[in-house]
Amino acid sequence: MLAALLFFLALLGLPLFVVIATLALLAFHSIGVDPTAVIIEMSRLSDTPMLVSLPLFIFTGILLAESKAPTRLLALTNRFLGWMPGGLAVVSLCLCAVFTAFTGASGITIFALGGLLYPALISDRYPERFSLGLLTTGGSLGLLFPPSLPIILYGVVSETSVETLFKAGVVPGLLTVVVLGVYAFLVSPGIKEKELPSHKEEQDNRHGIYWELPLPVIVLGGIYGGLLVVGEAAAVAALYALLVEVVILGDVPWRRLPAITVRSMTLFGGILVILAASMATTNFLIDQQIPDLLFTTISHYISSKYTFLLLLNFFLLAVGAMLDIFSAIVLVVPLI
Repeated sequence: MLAALLFFLALLGLPLFVVIATLALLAFHSIGVDPTAVIIEMSRLSDTPMLVSLPLFIFTGILLAESKAPTRLLALTNRFLGWMPGGLAVVSLCLCAVFTAFTGASGITIFALGGLLYPALISDRYPERFSLGLLTTGGSLGLLFPPSLPIILYGVVSETSVETLFKAGVVPGLLTVVVLGVYAFLVSPGIKEKELPSHKEEQDNRHGIYWELPLPVIVLGGIYGGLLVVGEAAAVAALYALLVEVVILGDVPWRRLPAITVRSMTLFGGILVILAASMATTNFLIDQQIPDLLFTTISHYISSKYTFLLLLNFFLLAVGAMLDIFSAIVLVVPLI
């Protein structure tokens, strides 16, 4: 009865972490266990070294979004790809992928780039529905590319090497970008003569982009070169972005830093609360041997691995429609 009530309240807008945490507390209480698992999990999660990278990468992404980096990246990529049909759409996909890789949240990417890219797409005569769909879809592409926060979280939950997961995400990520790029080419309204930037604007863009382009190289080179672990790479990325955008380029004034920091930590705090609630629920499922029961049931009714993979994808689609990516990873990965 209480579970049904919580589900109804979730449909009305009750925060997801409240629903998951309440279910975890009720579940532990039902088997006579002290229902303080959520608090214990939050304390344990705060001591996980890998999670240190999450707030730092979030801070880096929001700092870049608050600067003129999106405008400079748009100008640079548009110069190389804007000449071809569908060029601006491909540029939009690439920009969304880069920013989501650092922020880990497609909503921040849409907020940072939507106001810049949407008018440009409409100006180039792309259909309105296509433009909206492109930006909302592109906001999720970066989740497959390093230093993706969901991939880091997956590594923490599954105790898998994050470097290996980063490598595993590159090919499907590039394949998705290519497929969407081909679709953008097919629906492209053609090439529109573009207004060239002034000499001063081009010089300013070049000056800024020369400082910003090394950031992904530093992060990925440090991780794959064995010089930095993921947490250290996140700290280097945050420090580099801070020096470039605040000190060298001056895009972000010092007085904006407190607000950016608060915004970053608020986002991370929300993720941490959801993680704690989800981990508590996961522990309950494992204690009650739910994964073993599921495995036994599935093995009894399904013998083909292809059928299992097909059903698994439908299951993941349903989970993704109801849960945010962080909760879904923590709840579903141990079951799978």
